[in-house]
Amino acid sequence: MVDMEDERMDRWVKSITCVCLISFVLCGCGESGTKAETQEPAALDAAAGTEIEVVKDGSIVETINEEFGEEYYDETNLRDILLDEVESFNQGQEGADIVVDRFENADGRLTVRMKYPSADAYTAYNTDSYNHKTLFCGTVAEAQGKGYDFDISMTDAKGEKTIGKEDILGMGSSKILIAEFPARVKVSGKILYVGENVAVSGKNQANMQPDENGEASGRYYIIYK
Repeated sequence: MVDMEDERMDRWVKSITCVCLISFVLCGCGESGTKAETQEPAALDAAAGTEIEVVKDGSIVETINEEFGEEYYDETNLRDILLDEVESFNQGQEGADIVVDRFENADGRLTVRMKYPSADAYTAYNTDSYNHKTLFCGTVAEAQGKGYDFDISMTDAKGEKTIGKEDILGMGSSKILIAEFPARVKVSGKILYVGENVAVSGKNQANMQPDENGEASGRYYIIYK
């Protein structure tokens, strides 16, 4: 039993920016009937989880907001480990650094905000033996050049029109976000089309919805301008 708890701790520390593992630790390890478990789904969607923001310069801001049970994990220790891990990662990379912009526990809710210089940096930091949080942000043509498959269908932001591979590839200069993890998303322009399991929630916002187990529902696509 001790070994299992140690493994959970290691996984959480390694990927504090992974919402599925944060939810596992902060909710899955607590007692039944906690505040998080008794809230309505809509309230949880609005208050908790991961939000990814794509900034105009191509950088990525990730904000995690989750219930935090201090009886299981020490906030200060986790923050120090995260800062050490980010520093170690930055030393092995070229270019701009990843920055932990916020790590705060207020009224039992933990907020972590990290800034990444690019989607590639986000993917590099968040991909390991436990996680595969890949993120691409660029043009449709660039995504095609990297080998992404567009044999899919996408629906416009109003849910009225569906397009397929030929139409998507014809939008080569349009921007596209491709992710393999569920999260709320805010892009730097107007959303035009979204793929399966993506629900538009605003002009430049959408929810990449998880499956019934809280895991990724395949690959998520969002085209915007």
